[in-house]
Amino acid sequence: MSQIAFSSVPTWARPGDPSQVTSPMPTGSSYVLVGVGDVAETLARWESDLPPRATRRIHSDTDSAATLLAGVLADAVVGVRVWITAEVGSALALRAVALGAGLEDDEIAVAPVNTGQGVVVEVFCAHCRAVTRTTAAVDDVVPCAGCRRDLLVYHHVSRRTGQYLGFMVDAETAQPLCPGTESVEETVS
Repeated sequence: MSQIAFSSVPTWARPGDPSQVTSPMPTGSSYVLVGVGDVAETLARWESDLPPRATRRIHSDTDSAATLLAGVLADAVVGVRVWITAEVGSALALRAVALGAGLEDDEIAVAPVNTGQGVVVEVFCAHCRAVTRTTAAVDDVVPCAGCRRDLLVYHHVSRRTGQYLGFMVDAETAQPLCPGTESVEETVS
């Protein structure tokens, strides 16, 4: 992970990040609190810490929470803030929904849970475009759900989808020609 300092992976999603689940700063006029998994206590604490303003709480699985969040944000006005607490893979997906709705990074707060190695993330295959949901970390190698290539989970996350980039682990290694085929020099001469 020598290039992680230059990564598009948010600092809160990087392995070893000492993030603690705290209450983000209440800087908006309304709030959408989004949680996936065993985070009800955190959502309740956040809600109790907020000044008496419009608050919407979404607590569901990742796909349902993403759909609900998109719907809420479609009707949102200036001043809405989104606070997310979930495992890293879910948090990246939910953050992508908020960014897609037009929110800026400073309007989104993320408090990940279970940030250690081996959390469930989505990996986009650069070869067949399939998305593999798997337990992995940056620099792990996982089989693609589409083309079955061994993909290196790269330290790049799409802001649009929340997915890690994956590419064939030995893509830069020259593959030997099949037995019985001519070499390039023989066909040129």
